[in-house]
Amino acid sequence: MQLQGMNHSNVPCDRPDLSSLLTIIMPVRIDSDERMANLKAVLHHVCGLGCRVILLEADKHSAFKDGSEMDVETMKFIRHEFVEDSSPVFHRTRYINRLLNEATTEIVAVWDADILIAYHQVYEAVDNILKGCTIAYPYNGEYVMLSEVESNAARRTFDIENLKSLKLQSVFGRPFCGGVFLAHRQRYLQCGGENEHFTGWGPEDAERLRRVSILGHSVKWTEEGQAYHLNHSRGKNSDFYSEEDAIRMRRELVKVCSMKKEELQVYITGKSWK
Repeated sequence: MQLQGMNHSNVPCDRPDLSSLLTIIMPVRIDSDERMANLKAVLHHVCGLGCRVILLEADKHSAFKDGSEMDVETMKFIRHEFVEDSSPVFHRTRYINRLLNEATTEIVAVWDADILIAYHQVYEAVDNILKGCTIAYPYNGEYVMLSEVESNAARRTFDIENLKSLKLQSVFGRPFCGGVFLAHRQRYLQCGGENEHFTGWGPEDAERLRRVSILGHSVKWTEEGQAYHLNHSRGKNSDFYSEEDAIRMRRELVKVCSMKKEELQVYITGKSWK
């Protein structure tokens, strides 16, 4: 797909340089043409922030390869890692932890390959981290699922003002906590990083938010601005892989959410955490 002039003009000129402050980490498994199209559009967009992007692809074979279909300017910001992984279940939490330890900046953004948000929301989330938050969501809790037509348009040119004018409704009646989040890298690692007991698609977003809050760390959403999810077909890794996995991961969520601070601290430093 040829990207047509993704708009980078909404990067505020008075904002700090993010190149030494923020790393975007993106673990992916490209399981459809739509996923690939989404990934290319999202990469093209986030690279407009001028910070490093680490793209980790884990699969039997690389679909992204050398990024030859991406433009040269975008690829300057991207480091692509391929990990041969034949497991049918994409263990995303494990790869996020790997990337958290590879990053060297104070702040990391864990970014799904299907999410678009306005740049000013990223800057607000960075400010929230610098003011003491351990996790900051770069949207106001409203998570919009774009239609196929809306997604095609957004992939070509992410026009935030046009999307705002449509007044699209969030799919949840509560603040959402998935898709993309920023974290103070060291503080989040002290909270255990990702819980690798969540081995595939599951409730890890809710667990992460609750665990960090139980441990006494601050979490915040931006004042305004939605997150937009690009349309794609839903494969094996877009739902619980099995009923056994669903039961096991729901139990892990309940287990963590029911713990007191001291009990949780012992749990995340114990041998059974990862």
